[in-house]
Amino acid sequence: MRTFSGKPIGAAEFEKRIRKAMDSLQVPGMSIAVINGGKVVYARGFGFSNTESKKEVTASTVFEAASLSKPVFAFFALKLAKEGRLDIDKPLVDYLAADNIDDERYRRITARMVLGHTTGLPNWGDGEKLRLLSEPGERFSYSGEAYVYLARVLAKLCGTSLKGLEGIFQREVAEDLKPNGLHFVLTEGIRQNLAGGYQKGQPVSDERDRTVFDPAGGLYSNVPSYAAFLVGLMQQQKRYREMFVPFVSLEESSPIREYFGVESWTLGLAVVKIGGKENFWHGGNNLGYTSSFMVNPAKRFGYVYFTNEDQCNGMKKVVESILWD
Repeated sequence: MRTFSGKPIGAAEFEKRIRKAMDSLQVPGMSIAVINGGKVVYARGFGFSNTESKKEVTASTVFEAASLSKPVFAFFALKLAKEGRLDIDKPLVDYLAADNIDDERYRRITARMVLGHTTGLPNWGDGEKLRLLSEPGERFSYSGEAYVYLARVLAKLCGTSLKGLEGIFQREVAEDLKPNGLHFVLTEGIRQNLAGGYQKGQPVSDERDRTVFDPAGGLYSNVPSYAAFLVGLMQQQKRYREMFVPFVSLEESSPIREYFGVESWTLGLAVVKIGGKENFWHGGNNLGYTSSFMVNPAKRFGYVYFTNEDQCNGMKKVVESILWD
């Protein structure tokens, strides 16, 4: 295993630093995979998926991937677009009217705006009808609600419902890239190997309907499967160039820019520069889970990790301080 600069790093040293970070950040369990030269050269789990039973995390342990769902869904949508089944510049209302938005401006929202987070929709609603925070296409506005709207459109185009979209995804994306183990709905097999979520040492869980395809935060995965997706995505960089070309710049005052160092967003990924080099990142937080990945297609380099600790964004800085040396 090597760092971004090509310096060798032994597994023992790497694991020592990861365990130290887990102790410091109070992370019950974690799994991480490292990509060198377009190959997964390291994948391992640490700690516990269940602190009461002391069930250990392995590389195959499944986690809630949280917002790491979005790049996978973006790939799905762009694949359908390249097959001529979706026009990413056509207003989504021409495919399907939204029944949860009370703002006529939404009629200008396109799939391109959804994937690049410029719809103007809020991240999540509060049960009331949604209203736009800004004009469609005007500025960056991170939105899970927009991704759900696009998923409903894809379901209609594929002749199914949100519940049925998982089958289409498995046939057209998961099987295409061969990363066995990416699922947008909870199955019994996943449940048996799913790490429990924790918040400050206490088990937590939300009340989402896990049987409905959730493109914004519903993905379940283990690190080898997600790393395989990242490898496949980098291999197809030219075909899916929209995911690697900046689409919208973040305002200087953006909290995402300030905290995570994100300069701009593509159709699916955040652009982060380290040492002047352009990398592509996404992070995720669900109740009880935090995840992150970073890839550099030019060097076919990257990582992905999952943890079962809530709001554990400090781990990103630790992992990148080790690997981007």
